[in-house]
Amino acid sequence: MSDRAVRRLGLVIGQLTYGGAEGQLYELARALRDTHRVTVYCLSSAREPFGGRIEAAGVPVRVLENKRNLDPGRILGLARALREDRIEIAHAFLYIASAYAYLATRITRETRLVTSARNCKIEPSRLRRAVMRRAFRGSSAVVCNSRRMAEFAQEHYDVAPGRTHVVYNGVDTGRFGGARATGHGEAVRIGGIGRFEVQKNYPLFLEAAAAVHRRYPGARFEIVGEGPERARLESAIERLGLGGVVVLSEPREDIAAFLSGIDQFWLTSDWEGTPNVVLEAMAAGVPVVATAVGGTPELIEHGKNGVLIEAGDREALASNALALLGDPVRAAAMGRRAREEAASRFSLAAMVDATTGVYESIYA
Repeated sequence: MSDRAVRRLGLVIGQLTYGGAEGQLYELARALRDTHRVTVYCLSSAREPFGGRIEAAGVPVRVLENKRNLDPGRILGLARALREDRIEIAHAFLYIASAYAYLATRITRETRLVTSARNCKIEPSRLRRAVMRRAFRGSSAVVCNSRRMAEFAQEHYDVAPGRTHVVYNGVDTGRFGGARATGHGEAVRIGGIGRFEVQKNYPLFLEAAAAVHRRYPGARFEIVGEGPERARLESAIERLGLGGVVVLSEPREDIAAFLSGIDQFWLTSDWEGTPNVVLEAMAAGVPVVATAVGGTPELIEHGKNGVLIEAGDREALASNALALLGDPVRAAAMGRRAREEAASRFSLAAMVDATTGVYESIYA
């Protein structure tokens, strides 16, 4: 630790439901609880499952109820909470939390601000974009979860290059064992994880699943998640004749068990930051076929520890998946390399060390 080590740290986020940023915040809070006075500020009542887990780890969670976007009452409430807790640095996760934390710290004037850029998406609201540009300019550091994310923030939100810090997401490889190897005659199982949102482009997943199922009639597919696109996906499953072949599952606690039971993991997103689910699949030794969006190409080296395809390319997704299914030796080797890469480059310890390094740099 530096001579000016940060002791009172506030982690700010919009919700604590299932999600990659929420999981990373939980791991960070848990890792720093013994060396810092950490408080988590949740800007809505949507606080499970991670709110309970954070409190079980001994870190307090303060909930600020939301009424509307950029609610002045919530801004004042966050400012008051930061002052009461004497927070030295407020580290905001995701765009909206960064906007709220910026406005709150402008009121307190006593708390340094660290903002985050974690998703390569342009905010559609002009007002929110303007506030977020100010938030990035007004923060002491901007944490980006990939090099591509840092470039995106510079291109679309006018973030000064010298203000960005790349901190890759971390994964607890100890939670995950090696994936099972599928032999001839066994049913193929392919999975995906993520919210049912337009961003994830699950119609692409379903169309490729139909193509793979024609070659492997015993193939089964499962997507774990929740979200507003569920009804649309259920209709697509029926339209493609995949009833009983594709299952849309509710979010589950035992992701490691889910990954240990599949032969491939597919990510079909049209945009991303750095997807935790890809890191988890790599840690489990599961071959990954993913769209080359956001920071995903920084996790996967095509043909070595996974396969990259262009966003929206159904034919490439299906053909690469079939090629791996037809060559189990290559698939197993790819999974082993992925697990080694996750352990060596994307550990939780590396994420925590890099993040605390950002905090200390503010006082350097």
